[in-house]
Amino acid sequence: MSLKNKIFPLLPLLLVLVAGGAFGIMYLTKSRGNSNDSAATQTKNIDEDSSASTQEVIDQVNIDSANEAIASIQPISAAPSSNPTISYGRLMLINPNYMVENDFIAARKKELISLYSTYGILELHAGNGDNLLDPEAAAQINNMLDGYAIANPGHSIQTVSCFRSVGTKCGRLCAATGASDHHTGLTCDLIDPVYGTSLDTSQYAQHIEWQWLKENSYKYGFIDRFPETWAGGSMDEPLNVDATGTTGLYETWHYRYVGVYAATEIATGVYNNGEYDSLEHYLLARNLVTDLLNKQ
Repeated sequence: MSLKNKIFPLLPLLLVLVAGGAFGIMYLTKSRGNSNDSAATQTKNIDEDSSASTQEVIDQVNIDSANEAIASIQPISAAPSSNPTISYGRLMLINPNYMVENDFIAARKKELISLYSTYGILELHAGNGDNLLDPEAAAQINNMLDGYAIANPGHSIQTVSCFRSVGTKCGRLCAATGASDHHTGLTCDLIDPVYGTSLDTSQYAQHIEWQWLKENSYKYGFIDRFPETWAGGSMDEPLNVDATGTTGLYETWHYRYVGVYAATEIATGVYNNGEYDSLEHYLLARNLVTDLLNKQ
């Protein structure tokens, strides 16, 4: 039989085999493509999930910040006063231009707790009575003083004066009744007893507690209430409280609770070109007060 006659009967079988092979290759190629598409889809899903998770975190931070910003101007006291900033709670402003009445001072005192009885924080000036403070501020000052002790082994911080029912008369460094930041129940004068009990700004360089507080207090919601750059001159000069935010005072020991959100903005100078702000200027910049010389 010729070669042609031998191959011809097998031709249909050969065609089937060739077609089958081609189909197999096409199937494998398509399967590999589907596999790659699936992997790409999975990678895309992972990226989308990761992006979504990151966005959720960002959104939550923004929500928390917004909530804290709102909380920082919520009333925390039921004490009555014609001072309009009382409604701002932690951010209430009390100074010679924004004074409070005796009724406010008496009512506010009843809302406070003892730092000594609650946390064992000593009051070093016996004549000032108990070191009373707002409960929220008290919890945070306790955390802050613990932070100082941990950072500076062998050292501690105690109070020299917190809430005051009456003002004092000792020149520019003292405020009359109704004008003192100590009426807020959010303020304490602080000192490390290793340096005694004398509050003297000229000793700032020797007091590591005042330096530590300046750098760290905002993390606990406290601010340097009367920073030097907002003092408006020497303490020997007449009181200078102006319309731009000058406080008229320079006290390295005086710390005021405003909450972590506001304290961070003040300490990092969000509204003051990156420099430590005054509470007065901060309230003005946030449009919470429009005239620092006259109560609105």
